[in-house]
Amino acid sequence: MHIFITGSTGFIGRFTASYLQGKGHTISALVRNPNRAKDLLGQEIEIIPSNVSLNDLTHLFETTDAVINLAGSPIATRWNANIKQELKNSRIRITKSLVDAINNCKNPPKLFISASAVGFYGNRGKSTINERSKKGKGFLSDLSAQWESEAMKVQNNRTRVCLLRIGIVIGREVGILKTLTPLFEYQLGHYIGSNPIMPWIHISDLLRIIGFCITNTSLSGPINCAAPGPVTSKEFATALKWTTGSKILFRVPPFLLKVVLGEASTVLTNSQNVRSVVLAKNGFEFDFQTIKTALNAEFDQKQTIIDNHCGRSDIDIDSLKNKHSINRKGQYRLTSTTKLTGTSKSLFNFFSSPLNLGALAPLWINFQILDMPKHISEGSTIKYRIGIGLFRVSWTTTILRWNPDKSFIDLQTKGPYTLWWHEHILNQVTDNSLVMTDRVIYTIPGGIFGRLIHRLFIKKTLLRIFRFRAQSIKLRF
Repeated sequence: MHIFITGSTGFIGRFTASYLQGKGHTISALVRNPNRAKDLLGQEIEIIPSNVSLNDLTHLFETTDAVINLAGSPIATRWNANIKQELKNSRIRITKSLVDAINNCKNPPKLFISASAVGFYGNRGKSTINERSKKGKGFLSDLSAQWESEAMKVQNNRTRVCLLRIGIVIGREVGILKTLTPLFEYQLGHYIGSNPIMPWIHISDLLRIIGFCITNTSLSGPINCAAPGPVTSKEFATALKWTTGSKILFRVPPFLLKVVLGEASTVLTNSQNVRSVVLAKNGFEFDFQTIKTALNAEFDQKQTIIDNHCGRSDIDIDSLKNKHSINRKGQYRLTSTTKLTGTSKSLFNFFSSPLNLGALAPLWINFQILDMPKHISEGSTIKYRIGIGLFRVSWTTTILRWNPDKSFIDLQTKGPYTLWWHEHILNQVTDNSLVMTDRVIYTIPGGIFGRLIHRLFIKKTLLRIFRFRAQSIKLRF
């Protein structure tokens, strides 16, 4: 199928694109910054600038099977009149453009999936909510209702419309976990004093729901995307405290949130006991039904190990070091193993394009390609920039070995590490399954101070990056 996506450079959008590519679909993506999108999405996705004309969008939709609308500015920020208008424009205006193009089509897409939010229901306390429950009160409810109303203006009976009312998305690199995890790790674990009920959904279940909507033609209208086990703020915080190893958990009075966030504090304090009745009736089963299993999955680091490498010898590495006159010694060794579906040839072809490197990096790295060859081979040099927080680092890597369908090795020739030696090894286990192993030998500059920074910060960062990398590749293959 040919699938068109908006919001594709956000966390959910990127994972959705990878997931659908892994299912064999062809993807087009509407983006505001085409150059940035190329760095984030990879080579095989068609990039459509957001200033595309209605006529051109209509023409594209004539050969599109499904449109997935995930666009929307982040909502968890202090609101004022301008922010509220931006929140509306980023949702309603884009949705209107998509609907207008669909309505202009002679052969419209068969499916229009448009994101919404459980914010539609407002603050409902402990009352059980399903898809037939009425709209709540407040800005969030009004915004969600207008968003959905615009999507439902598709005028033909040939396009099925699914409205996804999404709960809090559980993903390590997005939203609530991205914000709260550092606080919990530094013993600042907390929960909201009013203890609201929080509807949540693991990112992989949300992707499966999108796929379920595509294949299940009986689905239409509002669909609650929330796991069967909603939790209170305290229950969520307690589970996150256990997962992160935090020892402290304190209560945050709701009035303090209002002082900081103003009206936007309702994003955190609204209580919504949401049930996904439509999905249950249609036979969808959640893989993650408890918050504990969802958090465990997001913080599982078993597939990636970092240990000391000093003094170890490897004949293959040593011979290549001698060949390229590399006399630097390895200080640490990172090993990451990922089981995939597919062939080593297809995965190797994916790595053959430097554009696909950015698709494997979390957003907070700010990955940007500066210079690259069209295709990678032995001796190729790739220049890019990464940034974490206020730090920006230029990185140049050279391919030392390129063994098609089996392995390749790249070496940092300019960058933050004294040594960064990265091996990618592909082992075909059966005709349609393989194991990808990343082995990195690296050394931190700065002596004792460098080792301290590695222990406090760098090691955790590398584990997160390689976990995201494995997660992205699994979706794609």
